[in-house]
Amino acid sequence: MPGRAGQLLERGLRTLTGESGGAPDPVRARRTDICLALLCGLLTTLNLHDVHRFGLVSDYPTSLAAGWLAAASLLWRRSRPWLPALVATAATVVSDDRGPLVFAAYALAAYGRAHRWGGVLLMAVAYAATRDLFLPLGYAGRDPASFVLGSVLVPALYGETVRRNRRVMAALRERARQAHAAVDQAADLAVVQERTRLAQRTHDGLGHRLTALTMQAAALRLDAGADPRVREGAAAVEESARAAMAEVREVLDMLTDPAGSRSHTSPVDVGRFLGSLARNMRATGMEITHHTQPGLGAFPAADGRLLLRIAREGLTNAAKYAPGSAVRMNLYTGDGEVRLDVVNTAPEGERIVLDSGGMGIPGLRAALAEVGGRLRSGPGRDGGHMLAATLPDRRVLA
Repeated sequence: MPGRAGQLLERGLRTLTGESGGAPDPVRARRTDICLALLCGLLTTLNLHDVHRFGLVSDYPTSLAAGWLAAASLLWRRSRPWLPALVATAATVVSDDRGPLVFAAYALAAYGRAHRWGGVLLMAVAYAATRDLFLPLGYAGRDPASFVLGSVLVPALYGETVRRNRRVMAALRERARQAHAAVDQAADLAVVQERTRLAQRTHDGLGHRLTALTMQAAALRLDAGADPRVREGAAAVEESARAAMAEVREVLDMLTDPAGSRSHTSPVDVGRFLGSLARNMRATGMEITHHTQPGLGAFPAADGRLLLRIAREGLTNAAKYAPGSAVRMNLYTGDGEVRLDVVNTAPEGERIVLDSGGMGIPGLRAALAEVGGRLRSGPGRDGGHMLAATLPDRRVLA
């Protein structure tokens, strides 16, 4: 019970003085100060009214005005704690109400800066020296020492305790902030290290294999004794390997430089790349026609890469799920938009069963949505399939 009673008393004192133990809220602190000043003025009025009935106050109006003035000075107890200390001490000369003095002593110890305890001692001495000036002759009051102890020193000691508690809490909050910052830095470092490891493994594995494939295809293409069709196929393989190597380098740049300071930002001639992609797919036996609107120019890097992703996805799906079909790929603009259509007819051969991650179309749809575009994927008119992508026209015109 004593421990619980102490906790309840401390909670009541914190509520009465406006201390919560956490970071101060300016609006809440101001409201607390206003309520405290009004409460102190009301208690002063009630106390003076009672003692006035017994004839212990010689000048009731003056005492009441002094008490309310001291209560009003508590509005500045946080920003200027010396003000309520001086006003409350002066008010005790004409009034025996100690309510404002209690809160002023607390405020000076809790919020004062230099020489605050010197000010507390001056308040105690001034109150002890002047408290008997206004009392009627022959009044037998209590010992002034008990008045000084209860009205000045005890509230000041509690204010000092609250002041130190605030410092401890501030230090703990700063330590917690530094700990969170250290954890965030460690997490960021772990991500960078993992990205670097993946980039190194990709470069050492896939990068070297693509380089070897490119060199072998180039050697076969330059072999004068090889069959022309073989040389044509080797040229297509070489071009595909070089394009794949460029994409691998781009992915490695993204892994090692996620902020994008080294990312590819040059405009992309999508029409030229689509033509190269169509030639490569023809070398595999796919029947494909390709049309690009004349004079399109170059596209921003992000839009160009996105259009190439859409074209590859459409051609890959046609090869996987509609073997032997004829594919038509069109790129054109109009009404402030760019549109890329990849349409294939109904499949004629046996369907090739391949594993699919199921992320191609949803990933493209999400990427298009980020740039204000849209994607339609569904059956075509002749039983085939159509992939139609539309995005805002942000071409880089010469």
